[in-house]
Amino acid sequence: MSRMAKAITRFRQMPHHKYVDNPFNATSTIAQPASDAQVAAAWSGVSVPQDVAALWLECKSARLFEDTDYGQWGLVLLSPLASARRTAEERRSRPEDMREGDVVIGEFLGDQDLLVVAPSQGTECRVLVALPLDPRAEWYAVATDLESFLERYFDAGGEKFWERRHP
Repeated sequence: MSRMAKAITRFRQMPHHKYVDNPFNATSTIAQPASDAQVAAAWSGVSVPQDVAALWLECKSARLFEDTDYGQWGLVLLSPLASARRTAEERRSRPEDMREGDVVIGEFLGDQDLLVVAPSQGTECRVLVALPLDPRAEWYAVATDLESFLERYFDAGGEKFWERRHP
């Protein structure tokens, strides 16, 4: 089983989450996998980072740690088509921040933060949390790859673990 499959399986095996530090009733909903054809059609032949493609081949989309009471907490992992559209929208509205190859893969509920896989960052930290009003230099670098991000996000119970490191 691949690292991505293992990361997604953790959310599938524990769809209802209740943590002592988190007051919300949280649920994770994982869609069925996308096909290679669906990914290719959504991205019109543009290649996407390998870990992004691996995610979609495990689940077309997902809602992780979604606050089922108020809808103000959680992460929506976008489908290939929604990701392509949101990425294009962000490139148009923030050309100084979005780089060639960046892929908007998720949206955080309750705020306007985005989860971006950024191959241009090199191997150090390719997964970023884009802040709505801040330039790229101030975005959070949260993981070296998408699998690592999902593992840490699960272990943190859906909390924004990167904010604890940066007061």
